[in-house]
Amino acid sequence: MLLNGQNLKNMLKNWTIDHRKNGIAVSTKMILIEARRLATEMSVTDFAGTTSWCERFMRRNGPCMRTKITVAQKLLREYERKIIKFHKYVINMRKKLCFEIGQLGTMDEVPLTFDVPSNKTVDVKGAKTIMIKTSGNEKTRYASTFIDL
Repeated sequence: MLLNGQNLKNMLKNWTIDHRKNGIAVSTKMILIEARRLATEMSVTDFAGTTSWCERFMRRNGPCMRTKITVAQKLLREYERKIIKFHKYVINMRKKLCFEIGQLGTMDEVPLTFDVPSNKTVDVKGAKTIMIKTSGNEKTRYASTFIDL
């Protein structure tokens, strides 16, 4: 049974490494699901497959949770000036077309993302680059319009 347990851990470690080499995000849930599948396949009967087991497995075998790091975009220097210009435009158009404030409505477009890649993955401690494959559509959005009168 100990040999099967050690084989299970080695196979799971290799599975995790292979997935990460291919840029596939690996979560602790995925590790647990694969560990349970392997345990069943190898007829390991005393395998609990708990969250604490996964944490101990990761501690002993090197992988840890890693977070994708992004750089926040800075606002344009002329941002405030553009907002003021837009407000003046709306006020002038309201006067020109004789609209009362109560006749104005708001419209908002909410971007719906086609691909939402995970920001976290299991990877080796000390890795300098954390690559996660995506469909290439993580920035592709569909704008859904909402109107409030």
